[in-house]
Amino acid sequence: MPRLPGGNLLGSANTFPPLKSRYTRVVPTYRLTIEYDGTKFCGWQVQAQGRTVQGVLLAALREVLGEAEADLQGAGRTDAGVHALGQVASLRCRRAVAPARLLDELERTLPADVAVVAVQPAPRSFHARHDATGRSYVYQISRRRSAFGKRVSWWIREPLELGRMRAAAQQFVGRHDFRAFVKRRSEQESTLVEVERGEVEEVGQVVLVRFLASHFLWNQVRRMVGALVAVGRGEARVEDVPRWLAGTAAPPPLAAPAAGLFLEAVRYPGEPWQLPPLRPLALPPPCATSGRW
Repeated sequence: MPRLPGGNLLGSANTFPPLKSRYTRVVPTYRLTIEYDGTKFCGWQVQAQGRTVQGVLLAALREVLGEAEADLQGAGRTDAGVHALGQVASLRCRRAVAPARLLDELERTLPADVAVVAVQPAPRSFHARHDATGRSYVYQISRRRSAFGKRVSWWIREPLELGRMRAAAQQFVGRHDFRAFVKRRSEQESTLVEVERGEVEEVGQVVLVRFLASHFLWNQVRRMVGALVAVGRGEARVEDVPRWLAGTAAPPPLAAPAAGLFLEAVRYPGEPWQLPPLRPLALPPPCATSGRW
């Protein structure tokens, strides 16, 4: 069994001395960058029933660190079936551990559909959700039927007018009230969201939609993508978007399927957006069909 510096066994019952109460002294804090395939998860946040990303990570951390009171908070509470390329979590535990050692042990312990890709020391006050100043989501639409695409894309057979979709995406940019685009409205303290950027790009047979904002409300991105698709199909107009935001007309009820949505990145104070060009995500290109080897 692996050992921490000083000879204690990772995962042993006597790794840490008992504490009278949770975190009675200063505890080390780490910033974790995480990717996951959300297909078999009931979302990020721990629930009474169901497999969650936070729950799987906490179980792995308890095994690796040998403590039951590790605290893990995610920047984005992704919904069931939603994936992440760059989820960020803040970890507080009782005893300091080398980030490289922690990363190595998590690689050995976590299931195949979750990966911690980076571990960094963080300020003691760091909180992944409360300190974040921006989040980026990407949605993937496939223009062809793929045997591999159901988990990571929305297949749309009908033609889409991308020029209109791009123009509609720009209508969402700015500070708006998104109450018409959110589920569980009564649970939201505020429905005002500052959207910094909206992009629509076509790469081969894949259409990619990216939104950057201060934060997003429950189901907001999927409803926005559904609205863009309605515009692209000709079922709604670009000019309808301001009316939806103003509450003078109801947006299309369609929410894009969760499978095509990815939490791409999270931004913190002093960190600029460093986002790659939009490209297909986990969706293989079609094989050549010439019939010749």
